[in-house]
Amino acid sequence: MVKTPLILPSDPSFYELPPPPGSEPPPSFQARLSSLRDAEEDEQHEEDREPEDTAPPRPGTCDSHIQVFPDPERFSPAADAALTPGEHPVADYVRTRDRLRLDRTVVVQSCIYGTNHDALLDALEHLGADRSRGVAAVGSDVSDAELRDLNAGGCVATHFQMREPWRRIDWNDTGRIAARVHDLLNWNVGLQMDGRFLMEVEDRIRSWPGRVVLDHIGCFLGPVSDRDPGFRALLRLIDADKVWVTLSGPEESDPQHPRYPHAERLARMLIRFAPERLVWGSNWPRLVGTDPIRDRLRPPEGQLLALLDQWCEDEGLRDRILIDNAAELWRFPAPEGRSSVAG
Repeated sequence: MVKTPLILPSDPSFYELPPPPGSEPPPSFQARLSSLRDAEEDEQHEEDREPEDTAPPRPGTCDSHIQVFPDPERFSPAADAALTPGEHPVADYVRTRDRLRLDRTVVVQSCIYGTNHDALLDALEHLGADRSRGVAAVGSDVSDAELRDLNAGGCVATHFQMREPWRRIDWNDTGRIAARVHDLLNWNVGLQMDGRFLMEVEDRIRSWPGRVVLDHIGCFLGPVSDRDPGFRALLRLIDADKVWVTLSGPEESDPQHPRYPHAERLARMLIRFAPERLVWGSNWPRLVGTDPIRDRLRPPEGQLLALLDQWCEDEGLRDRILIDNAAELWRFPAPEGRSSVAG
């Protein structure tokens, strides 16, 4: 397939975007508490409902970013884990996946397990090799044998978590790790960092071999404009065919539940700029970790999927993000009836 021409920032039409909806000031603390009570009532109603028959999944639809937190008696977090998320096993996720009629899943190693991938490999085995892929988080001292085992278990990338207090590797080690996993296994790199500072590591990212997948709409942990240096660095990296972006985790950077207008504006610009370099993820179980109210106010995954529909405003474009792009990036076979997408 011929690559769709990019709309560059130098083109005036790039900035002719509608104003972000819901751009009112952030809700007050009392309003957030009220919303929390409403969410709890909705949750109770949901639990009281009779289960319905689940329709079969839409072939090829992919959730490109989840994490799992199984029984801590079986899979212990690292002693220095900066987050204690509670128990969110893969069986709970499967119910969410099936309810949303999703077909495929990408499981990202959680930083609370460090470089111990037992929980990740267990989740991949549970989900099945034909319907799941993994993103590991290896250190600079990882052996070739462990890398091959992770590859055999379904991993296709390693993850660099560079946000504090969850960062476990040094920036100076990233290049060596990226080159090693690419040369040995042709793996990609997943990256999570504050996107406001992408311009400071732009050259470093360009030097890594293979593709780089940025989490959470670039993870801009503060308001940015379309001309912000960090956002412009993201556009340059996408335009250089170096970076892909996961449309996930708007709650990570935008507290304005439930529409997340700041995240929505960035997502709409990225969809207009390079739809062929985007995938979607639920970020299940979506634990912000530092704000209990925001954790409890997080909307259902189905609502986040509905947001993608609104951002795309076109079913074909949404399916490209959910199905074709994900199949190419995560090395799934093209679903029956859909040809593979060329890069």
